[in-house]
Order: sequence, then C-alpha cells, then structure tokens
Amino acid sequence: MKQKKSLNPIPLSLRDKKRYLVFQLDSEKSLGEKDVSFAVKKLFLKLFGELGVSKMNYQFILFNSKSSRGILKCRHTAVEDLKAGILLLKEVNAASVVPKTLKTSGTVKKAKSFV
Repeated sequence: MKQKKSLNPIPLSLRDKKRYLVFQLDSEKSLGEKDVSFAVKKLFLKLFGELGVSKMNYQFILFNSKSSRGILKCRHTAVEDLKAGILLLKEVNAASVVPKTLKTSGTVKKAKSFV
C-alpha cells in the first residue's frame, strides 16, 4: 500500500528563506539548554513582543553546554534583529553571561560545524 503525499505542499519558491545564527555565551557557571532557551524566549518576548517574535519566526535549534555555543534559526529578513536581541542577553538562570555572535549561515550543517 502506497502512502499518500500531502495534498497541497508549499512550493519551494513560496517558503521562507532561513538563516542560522551561531552564538556563544561566556559564563562562570555551566549553562543548560533549557535555561538558555527559556532566557532567550523571555528576552525576545520582552524586546519585540508576540507580533515581532512571530514575524522573526525564530527557533532555538540547540545549545552545547560544553562549548557554551548554540544555534538559533530565523527568517533571512530578521537576522539583524536576532543578533541585536541575543547581544542584549545579560543573565541566564541568575548567572551573568557575555554573549557573542560567531557566524551566520544559510544551512544548519554549516552552522553545526561551529558548535
């Protein structure tokens, strides 16, 4: 029995272009992925509001606690907003952090090579 394809997939030409931002958080304490994800989400909602966050279409991809590096995905038009937002992050779970943006990439494979 063959599986049915989805009825109306969105054509590639109509899909959003995406960018992946590699960032690093320097901190004295070890940071967990859930803590960083929650802090970023809270900060973005405070800065841009729900409408701005939905227009950015950002997604937290991963965070490596050993290297303190992570990846965020967003629309190609919102890269500068994402960079500005991540640089305003000052505290994660009561630990002060110093954020740095390292690389912007068009593919997740290339971005993961920096993490």
